[in-house]
Amino acid sequence: MNVLVADDSMLTRKIVVKYLEPLGFSPFQAANGGEVVAMLNSGKLIPDLILMDWNMPVLDGFQVLQLLQKDNRYKGIPVIMLTSESDDLNRTKALGAGAKGYITKPFTSEDLVTTIQETLKKEGRS
Repeated sequence: MNVLVADDSMLTRKIVVKYLEPLGFSPFQAANGGEVVAMLNSGKLIPDLILMDWNMPVLDGFQVLQLLQKDNRYKGIPVIMLTSESDDLNRTKALGAGAKGYITKPFTSEDLVTTIQETLKKEGRS
């Protein structure tokens, strides 16, 4: 299963990849929202799941989420926001805009794995 990990922090991307690979996921990485859009539009990668930070350069995670929801090619890809934005209003905003999950940093491997499994199960992708 292909997972796109989008975060401007290389350390966060490395940690997430470290958690995903032993579970059989094939993680791909993007350092900002512009890279996410470029990767998707290239047609070379259509992920089964996107884990995305809110605060990134070029396009932030919320902007990317909105773009994905407007595009029939991508709106079915479950997105889990993985962010330091812990405000309940932002959580509500992201979930209302189509995010399927929301994890705040710092997170544990258990938080990440549980949220991914629950999300994929709800989306019929487990």
